[in-house]
Parts: sequence; structure tokens; C-alpha cells
Amino acid sequence: MSYIQNCHITSIATPVAPGARVINGAVTANGRASKEENSGFAFVNCTIGGTGRIWLGRAWRPFSTVVFLNTTMSDIIASEGWNDFNDPTRDQTIFYGEYNCTGDGANTTLRAPYAQRLNDTQASLFLNVSFIDADLWLQSYTSQLI
Repeated sequence: MSYIQNCHITSIATPVAPGARVINGAVTANGRASKEENSGFAFVNCTIGGTGRIWLGRAWRPFSTVVFLNTTMSDIIASEGWNDFNDPTRDQTIFYGEYNCTGDGANTTLRAPYAQRLNDTQASLFLNVSFIDADLWLQSYTSQLI
């Protein structure tokens, strides 16, 4: 699992003419192949900008898991937001979520039908480093190095 916090993501995809439906990139392509695998991405308090017209994620494998929380998204984000890698059978197994995002690219009105608008309870699972089992491998900020 990856927990990315307070980052700025800048797309360098080729600019797309206003109104064009071309997609020329994706922020993520998670490769989770089964529900037992422990992989996925949580982006918290980030910003997305740059050029192109991109998806938030594409389902590289059937159990792709990606969430964006409290993230500011520019208009480079495609209105559908997500892509099932042109395999509708993945729509039942992928987990794509958004919570409290803002900006022109954060409008969820036309999002892919399998994308989830997370509620407070669902989002709380991803809003801290417990998502990556940090207590098992990250040294506490208060502990001292020996």
C-alpha cells in the first residue's frame, strides 16, 4: 500500500484542445491482481495540475484500489475520472474512491459508475497511515534513533 500526502502531481502529457475527448495519461495504474494482495494508493491533501487530459486511475489489474481524499484537481482530469482498462468485468472488483475533493476536475457528476463517493466513515480508513499498516514498520516520530 502507498500513502501519499501533501504532494503536488504535475502531468506533463501533451496538451489537449478544449472540448477534445482524447485521454493521454493516468495518475495511477494499480496492479492489484486479487483481493488478498496488499496494494493500492491513497492520495491525501494533494493537488493535481499540469497538461493533458488524464484519468485519476486505470485498472491495470482486476482489483485495482485507489482513493483521492481532500485533493484539489484541475480541469485536466477527465470527467469520467477513472478507466476499467476497457474490461467491464473489473467494475465489480476495482475500488476507486473520492472524498472531499475540490477544483474543476473534482466534479463527480459524470464519473464512471463504479467510482465511489466516499462518506466520512469510508474515508476515515484512508486518512492516516494505518492504511499502510504503519504501526508495523514505521518508526514513531517520537522515538529516538539508537
